[in-house]
Amino acid sequence: MRAVWLGAALVAGVAGLAACGASDSTAPGSTGVNGSWKFQELLGSSSLGLTCSDSATITLAQSGQTFTGNYAQTGVCSQNGQTGPNDVSGSITNGTIRGDSVFFNEDTCLYSGTTTGTPATSMGGNVDCPDSSTGQLIDITGTWLMTR
Repeated sequence: MRAVWLGAALVAGVAGLAACGASDSTAPGSTGVNGSWKFQELLGSSSLGLTCSDSATITLAQSGQTFTGNYAQTGVCSQNGQTGPNDVSGSITNGTIRGDSVFFNEDTCLYSGTTTGTPATSMGGNVDCPDSSTGQLIDITGTWLMTR
């Protein structure tokens, strides 16, 4: 999940993870991500002096090797001595599971990582959030972790 504090304005570009219900995988031998998850991420841009720290509750719904979800995030972003809230909710889209690899989108952010366990008990990896809402391309990157 991502929100970016640029100058005096908070630019919503939230990125999230999703996990759902409490059931196992929906395909034999697959990694199950269905259910409720606790999410944490650290994002930033060294060129902007920007850092964000977020946490969320995520619910994912898995069908075969794909999933979607919803999240409710709280967080804070800091830039150039200014701090602002990064509280937002939204949807997880394009979720895909390939073996122990997991990929999903939230807004403009792409999350990629690996899972641990069958069904998954944790997952984590990298996030990349390109943002051009200010008229210039800004790449905000970081890491994320979800646990049951």
